Amino acid sequence: MSDDIFREFDRIFREEMKRIRKMITELTNIPAKEWERFTRSDQPMIFGFTYRWSTGMEKPEIRFFGNVKPKSPFGMSIEDTVTPAYDIIDKEDHYEIVVELAGARKEDVELRVKEDKLYVRAKNPYRIYEGVIPIPADALKEDIKAKMNNGILVIYLKKTGEGRRERIVPID
Repeated sequence: MSDDIFREFDRIFREEMKRIRKMITELTNIPAKEWERFTRSDQPMIFGFTYRWSTGMEKPEIRFFGNVKPKSPFGMSIEDTVTPAYDIIDKEDHYEIVVELAGARKEDVELRVKEDKLYVRAKNPYRIYEGVIPIPADALKEDIKAKMNNGILVIYLKKTGEGRRERIVPID
């Protein structure tokens, strides 16, 4: 039975990696003239992705970051704004959202909450960051705190207490 679990895990992982390879191939399928225009640009080309698959997730989560955006049907464009990399860390009684905003200072950053999303914008002389981060369903949107240190923004959201995981308490 445990072999079946590992076979299924391997199958899903291979499918996801195939999907990532396809996206990267499509993104980099650029005509020579367009590539020449990109390489002459003074703007840096930033493209990356994070891949997360943890216990309880049905399938992996892939998030892209940077200023290189896919263009339909193939190719890419370099945008003026950079989508920041971020991670949502589930702590026992709260969430921590860590956002990378290299070169940004506290006074450069603007945070807004609208519905179930957190809008992050940072503007400095070198770069403009813009990102939309989904707020976990059991987070209190009214009680948000944030700290900034060396281009790393950490946003703290308390949990409502609803939907918390059950915990087994050992009996002595």
